[in-house]
Amino acid sequence: MNTAQIAPLALEGYKNSKLGDERINFLIAQANEQLDEIVQNKELHERFMEEVDAPQQIDAIILWILLMSNEDICSEYIDACNKPFNDTTPVSDLADLLIYSVYLNRVQNTPLQGYDYLLEYEEDGLADVDQFALTNAFLYIQKSKEVAIDFSF
Repeated sequence: MNTAQIAPLALEGYKNSKLGDERINFLIAQANEQLDEIVQNKELHERFMEEVDAPQQIDAIILWILLMSNEDICSEYIDACNKPFNDTTPVSDLADLLIYSVYLNRVQNTPLQGYDYLLEYEEDGLADVDQFALTNAFLYIQKSKEVAIDFSF
């Protein structure tokens, strides 16, 4: 996963400039709410956990990224829980929580259960999220390196 290679200084800058506590708190609350809905449907929960082959001990952020980056799981969740939105979770939400989880691990040294599993997990939807997160980080880094040039003499 390429997002895990972003330099800690860039992760911290991106988290502080682009994400902010309000956005992170909203995304975590959304993830927890959706995971709670899934857990309430035992059959759905077991099938989803089997499909992503998630470890027994896994952080909610990591689990949510695994589940919602899988288009089939996300679509089935939306149908099963009668959600009034499209068949996918916005990639920006997934990418922001992915960057935040890498930030927690690399900058804050906060261990997240299942983090190593996430880094090794191969699935098309997660690869798209990873690419989106990395692109956003590169755009942020590029923008932070721009300086105004004065050509007046």
